[in-house]
Amino acid sequence: MNRRTGLAGRLASRAVTGSPVRVAVFAASPIYYQAPVYRMIVRDAAIDLTVIFASSEGGTRPFDGGYGKTVDWGVDALGGFKSVFLKNAHANKPTGFFGLHDFDVVHELMHGGFDVVWMDGYNSLTHLLVAATQKVRRRPLLVREDQTGLAPRPWWKQALKQVGLRLVLANAYALYVGTNNKAWFKKYGVPEERMFLTPHVVDNDRLGRERAVLLPERDRLRARFHLPQRKPVIATVSRLFAKKQPLALLDAYRRVRERHDCALLVVGSGELEDDMRREVERRQIRDVHFAGFLDQSQISQAYTVADIFALVSADETWGLVVNEAMNFGLPIVVSDRVGCAADLVSDGENGFVVPHDNREAMAEALATLVRSPRLRARLGAASGARIRAWSYTATAAGVLDAIAAATGVERRDLVSERMTSEVA
Repeated sequence: MNRRTGLAGRLASRAVTGSPVRVAVFAASPIYYQAPVYRMIVRDAAIDLTVIFASSEGGTRPFDGGYGKTVDWGVDALGGFKSVFLKNAHANKPTGFFGLHDFDVVHELMHGGFDVVWMDGYNSLTHLLVAATQKVRRRPLLVREDQTGLAPRPWWKQALKQVGLRLVLANAYALYVGTNNKAWFKKYGVPEERMFLTPHVVDNDRLGRERAVLLPERDRLRARFHLPQRKPVIATVSRLFAKKQPLALLDAYRRVRERHDCALLVVGSGELEDDMRREVERRQIRDVHFAGFLDQSQISQAYTVADIFALVSADETWGLVVNEAMNFGLPIVVSDRVGCAADLVSDGENGFVVPHDNREAMAEALATLVRSPRLRARLGAASGARIRAWSYTATAAGVLDAIAAATGVERRDLVSERMTSEVA
């Protein structure tokens, strides 16, 4: 009898008594856009879910995350599902391979009675301990990771990954977030039958409600951000550090502003903010406005005042700010190194995809949108229509498909009638 058949049999016998499938999620730290997926699974599926966090950053304490200061999500990242923190969570920082080194995770998994473990990420000692423990337990491992092969890596890193990742992913089930990420899993040996789409999403319903409330206040909000009332506004939202290329975007905007009347709203903070401000002053670039970091209780205001959204990173695994901007009916300009471009942005349909190393192409795409209100309206409407399908329901459904495949439990036995009707 193979281990999957044995697990399925055990779960089938438990189903007679109404016992749910027990799932542990291992995550580096609480993240606001992941929490609704956990809540939906707890609410709408026959799953007993526990999330194990290695760090309390973003949950019970603020975090830095490249913003150059400690910040807070501004929304609840912990409510509505069971969670536990590992012993060193109060001190752990989820950066670098040894940033998380929690041997107590082995005890949590060995004695927790979990049927399946869903691991978010892979790049820390604790992640490797989770994967190794599941192999010892002979229980299924689901891996969700948003890496892509878009940005080149040093040869030695690629060589290490070819060995290490193939070991981690051997017999694992991949929860991929989009097209480029699926190709990454395939590169490291995961076959098609063990891959399940669990798209990267944001809270479309919440953002839609906030947009409806804020749109009548658009002029007032523009005044609050010190923006001109009648000029097209290009907005970007990101941490201001090298791989996000904020200086490249600023230079592209400068080229557009020399020919067309428009404004740039920069939302975010980080190590390059001072460099950007100095460049604005040195080149006398007009109508550039810095809003600083805005949490989730404030960010909708920035999208509401914008007419165009841009993200031109040189290395961006996904870019959830693009999801957010599309909920506000904005046309999108992204670079070819932004992971979500393959799924969310189509040239001439809802925006433009430009080369990450071509500032002239960035400027031309932005200028095309600045020049034409009708084009902005058409492409923005297409953004709003496309993003509706990228929902938490779709993500949760993909997770449940993977759990069903990993355990041998019939999917219909895992899903409530409400989730079934929403997916249909």
